[in-house]
Amino acid sequence: MVFPESCMRGYTLLMADTYSITEARKELGAIARRVQRNEHVLITDHGQPVAAVVPPNLIEDLEDALAVARLERDRALGIAAAPVPWSEARKALLEAAGRGE
Repeated sequence: MVFPESCMRGYTLLMADTYSITEARKELGAIARRVQRNEHVLITDHGQPVAAVVPPNLIEDLEDALAVARLERDRALGIAAAPVPWSEARKALLEAAGRGE
């Protein structure tokens, strides 16, 4: 997932640590272990934020939140998607969980 620059502004306040690209290259293993412990790391290029390294579950949570926000926006604007029948939704969820019927 690529975050727009506007999302990165102010994010440094939440970061546990910041690395330049050169430092990050040398410390990749340590950075990965920090992220595994749910820490966030900011990577900079010439002092400018260019990447945030975060745990995968955080990305999943952000994607879910974005999907909900888009749905709420569409509902507020009167844009309604066709409802999905329960049988189709159940089948899709079971297949996604690897328990297809």
